[in-house]
Amino acid sequence: MALDSRKQDTHGREFVYVIMYRLRAMSNDEKRDWLQKWASIRKQLPDDIRILTEAGNAFGTDFTGFTIFEGPFDKFQDLTDLLELHSGNLVEKTKTIIGTKGLVEPKSDLLDIIMHRPVD
Repeated sequence: MALDSRKQDTHGREFVYVIMYRLRAMSNDEKRDWLQKWASIRKQLPDDIRILTEAGNAFGTDFTGFTIFEGPFDKFQDLTDLLELHSGNLVEKTKTIIGTKGLVEPKSDLLDIIMHRPVD
């Protein structure tokens, strides 16, 4: 399989994105504003990106919480751009874990993902 067709195949697969975040300390007014911003972000998600879980706590870590998204790899950069645009000034730290849906992937696809994945 040619690299170009493998990239298209990889980018069309479903992936899971665990985005862990630590929010800076906020006043009650800032928290209320943040919840309104988050509601707006949820309405603007890139096509084919879905939220699977929103967790307001991430016990056992130094993160405030995490969100699990699902969707094609080629939409992930659009998602991170949207998140940074609307919440960049509130977030102190993030960590993103990207996984393929399902337990088994061909090795060539995994290599392509590792070589082209975005980095926090």
